[in-house]
Amino acid sequence: MNRPLLRRWVWLVLIALVELTWLAIRIEAPSVGLLSYAKGVPSIFITSLAVVLILGWAGSHGKVRNLPIFQDASPTSWPLVLCHIGTFAAFSWLTICVFEDGVTSSAFAALWILAWAAMGFATGVFWLLAALPARVWVRLARNNLSLVWVGASIIAASLAWGFFASRAWKPLSGPTFLLVQWLLRAFGQDVVSEPANLVLGTKQFSVGVYPACAGYEGVGLMVLFAGAYLWLFRHSLRFPRAYLLLPSAVIAIWLVNAVRLAVLVLFGAYVSPEIAMGGFHSQAGWLGFIGVALAMVAVAQRMSFFAATEAGPADRSGETNPTTAYLAPLMALLAVTMITGALSGGFDWLYPVRVLGTAAAIWLFWRRSMTLPTLAQSWSWRAVAIGVAVFIIWIGLERVTARPEARSSIAGALGGMPAGLAAAWLFFRVVGSVVTVPIAEELAFRGYLLRRLISADFDRLTLVRFTWLSFLLSSVLFGALHGRWLAGTVAGMCYALAMYRRGKVADAVIAHAVTNALIAADVLILGNWGLW
Repeated sequence: MNRPLLRRWVWLVLIALVELTWLAIRIEAPSVGLLSYAKGVPSIFITSLAVVLILGWAGSHGKVRNLPIFQDASPTSWPLVLCHIGTFAAFSWLTICVFEDGVTSSAFAALWILAWAAMGFATGVFWLLAALPARVWVRLARNNLSLVWVGASIIAASLAWGFFASRAWKPLSGPTFLLVQWLLRAFGQDVVSEPANLVLGTKQFSVGVYPACAGYEGVGLMVLFAGAYLWLFRHSLRFPRAYLLLPSAVIAIWLVNAVRLAVLVLFGAYVSPEIAMGGFHSQAGWLGFIGVALAMVAVAQRMSFFAATEAGPADRSGETNPTTAYLAPLMALLAVTMITGALSGGFDWLYPVRVLGTAAAIWLFWRRSMTLPTLAQSWSWRAVAIGVAVFIIWIGLERVTARPEARSSIAGALGGMPAGLAAAWLFFRVVGSVVTVPIAEELAFRGYLLRRLISADFDRLTLVRFTWLSFLLSSVLFGALHGRWLAGTVAGMCYALAMYRRGKVADAVIAHAVTNALIAADVLILGNWGLW
């Protein structure tokens, strides 16, 4: 594949990230009405397109770049890029008019919405034409009709599920309401309920079984997860028995959601209403989903009723699986974060537990595995410079998307704590940001994921092995983990480049640690708590 074409695609991806970030920051979709679905359409389309591209890449065994249609693609497309930027500017203006200026209530509402939809379509078309000529897209579609149907099916299914779920919560909320009520009475509680308003609890604390609490989100996620598992592991499962895993997992996640609501009421009544409606309410659902998903996988793999082949004898050689060695610190970090978040309100006062749990996982696999890089024996001033550059970019983007409520919540919580406890919390916060988090995240994203996206035998690949798919996709996932798509994606790219230069994960860790150290200094010296 010619290099000008690759550079063009990188620039187009960056342009699209900037545009999507701008729309996400600037536009607030209405919560009711037909336009309430519009804000989710771009993310559904992009996710579906990414799935199709990954499937196509996997199906071609990485040989897509050698196809003649890519070799013949003309690199001169700047007029189309300018057309895309122009149509996006018009689309942004129309979006503001439609969503915020009330033109949908005028006499020409239909024309405004039609013009808005047409301009959005033109924006996407010009982006695709800037990426590849129209003849190439037509040939790709003809040669890969199955992938076209897969993409169209995913988009249609996603839109249909969102439409169905927003209306199906009311029928589902009734059984959920009754089950939670029964659970509370089983715990000996004097239940106070308002069936008409779907509100129930005790005299001290009550909750409403609203859409997000009815359980349809968990059911939808479990359907997708179980369906993907059945497909990916179809060769190691017994069918049609394995189909029983899907309804069993759906029922299990619904029951777990009801238990979560009952425990939420008890937690709010007898422990802390603030923590119940804060950390516990948001994190307990994810903990339940992860628990059910892991249980389903364990049952499918260990029960001969579902497993097509029996598990082989356990490996007693004492060697640590390289995948476990690279991922265990990050998994420990995420698991402890969810648990401490569930036990906290708006302020994670258990952050030291997160640092200690992650440090324990790092130490455990550092000692047992030879696959981990020797971080203490590496130093690079260029990695330090990359870390400084990422800090400058991160701060610049944060100035555009500052969140004053985050700043005040941390500062207020620390101000209400004794000086000794506040100092200890800040110490662990800095240690976590500068030491444990960079090690855990870089081992997972740069040490593992960058190579795993290239080959299943990732540990046999050198750390300088580069492909555009692994470079871009791992960086985007890194940005998604941090909740800051643009800044996180750029940071992931820079840390990957730091590692590629010498083929050492340690350089990525150093760059990451420098960025986080400068962010910590900015927070502590200038009081920009929103950065944390």
